[in-house]
Amino acid sequence: MILTVHIDNRVISLGCYEKAELLVSSSIAVNPLGTADQYAAEIQQVLRFRGIDTDAIDGAVISSVVPALTSRLKQAADHLINGGKTLTVGAGIKTGLDIRWDSAASVGSDFICNAVAALREFTPPLVVIHFAGATTFTAIDTHGALVGKSILPGVEESMAHLCQSAAQLPEVSFAAKAPLFGRSTADAIRSGVLYGTTSAVEGMVSRYTEMLGGSVTTVATGGEVARAVVSLCGGGILFRPNLLHDGLYLLYEKNRQESKK
Repeated sequence: MILTVHIDNRVISLGCYEKAELLVSSSIAVNPLGTADQYAAEIQQVLRFRGIDTDAIDGAVISSVVPALTSRLKQAADHLINGGKTLTVGAGIKTGLDIRWDSAASVGSDFICNAVAALREFTPPLVVIHFAGATTFTAIDTHGALVGKSILPGVEESMAHLCQSAAQLPEVSFAAKAPLFGRSTADAIRSGVLYGTTSAVEGMVSRYTEMLGGSVTTVATGGEVARAVVSLCGGGILFRPNLLHDGLYLLYEKNRQESKK
């Protein structure tokens, strides 16, 4: 069994794969002060709660957008796996991707994982959207090369900043459904965030499609925010909630096979 781990700014998401099948997905909160042992214990507890025999985990792979936590989570994964190896997506890992950006070494591991999984399932050209701490867009041309990206402020982070920076605005949580015409301040914020984000996504996809040309497939990944926005985009965007973890698993298998050569 392979453990996949993605470290974001607020949440560490987890997946367990057995022969390419995702058995369970879960998550734990980021604790900036957490030690490797604490993370290992928490991951073990959550996975066992979800019915996973953690003694059967014999390999792990990690992607991270929080460098300060990467080494601690690698140590935590090393504690959990049964004599296997923990890979970290970054320098030295084989991806098979053609990255045509100014600095391929600076490409975020989340972009890499999403692209690997998207190219496995879909024929390019592609637009890949990831709703997380930031909302990101990746352009993949007809040859399967990563040719560009855009990074927008994340939905929940934007909402929190809005409420914190304006004294009269209440703190409001994201809602997957909201009236277009808000009749209270809270609903007005929810409307602006939900439909404003949807309009921004539709606009960006339209511009990306025009640049890429041809018949472009658009796929989105993420949690509740992604699901809500995709549902409002009229069916033109495919939703794959586990795209990043699928990419992590594919990268683990590719590098495991390469190491045997």
